[in-house]
Amino acid sequence: MIRFSLLREFVLQDQAKHSITFCIDSQLTQISLIRAALSGVLNHLGVVESDIFSLELAVTEIINNILEHGYRNATDQPVEVRVLIVDSEVRIELSDSAAPFPKDQLYRLNDPVQALEDPSEDWPMRGHGLQIVRQIVDSIELRTEQNQNHMTITKNVTFIKQ
Repeated sequence: MIRFSLLREFVLQDQAKHSITFCIDSQLTQISLIRAALSGVLNHLGVVESDIFSLELAVTEIINNILEHGYRNATDQPVEVRVLIVDSEVRIELSDSAAPFPKDQLYRLNDPVQALEDPSEDWPMRGHGLQIVRQIVDSIELRTEQNQNHMTITKNVTFIKQ
């Protein structure tokens, strides 16, 4: 199931604010729907393809982590994705009701961003999702309130000249 709502309001003189919220069940098959919806909205607003791809990748990595580590592959839990666009800033908040992010793993969000190394045969195939996300977004924040986890990524994007 995917549910969405769209809101467009004019905030100041020339500043348009767009907001859309998607809610999916915690199923891997639902991720492609979120990617398509996110891509469609950003494409419609004129965001360049490279920024759309970056945000799709970031959202995919975060949802994969929510499903695998938070919900432990349960398929009946909600994941909410709220997209807010103000001028050139895209802010995406992903919310879930899984167990909070483990305190011993917070360094993955808080330590200085490390460049991704070139993969070798010894390079583990897993465990790089948040590192990838941090490389392609401008900021990432995590908060937990009222038994809800909220991870927010922000990226300044470029628009196609028309």
